[in-house]
Amino acid sequence: MQSKLALALAALTLAIGPPWRVYAETPGNDESMSPCVSALASLLRSRLRPTDYPEAARSANTQGTVWFLLTCDFQGTFEGSWVERSSGSELLDQAALRTVERVFPLGAPAPVECRLGHGFSVTLPLEYRLIPAGSKR
Repeated sequence: MQSKLALALAALTLAIGPPWRVYAETPGNDESMSPCVSALASLLRSRLRPTDYPEAARSANTQGTVWFLLTCDFQGTFEGSWVERSSGSELLDQAALRTVERVFPLGAPAPVECRLGHGFSVTLPLEYRLIPAGSKR
């Protein structure tokens, strides 16, 4: 059976309930972060490439979700990212980190929705999934 590649952001239900966690340097509620998290998810989704799913992982039918932490400083500049919860595959974890670092490079400005005047960290999922050819996403 042939498979087509699907690399999808798992956080597609941001409006219903946040599957993400936020850590802010100033008190605030998660609702105020919704536009920022939506912008980050949209940016990541728009910049995903088929090559972000390693060939070795595809060949081995390796799938999983990597939860990564992304931090911004008070000026809205990306200052770091790392794997917070492993997919169980070192190959996928490293691929996710490379993807996140490419999409959100250190020192780059965050989307305008994330320029909040305080630092924050947000945890987002990146799902690696193989979808059978002919099925709809």
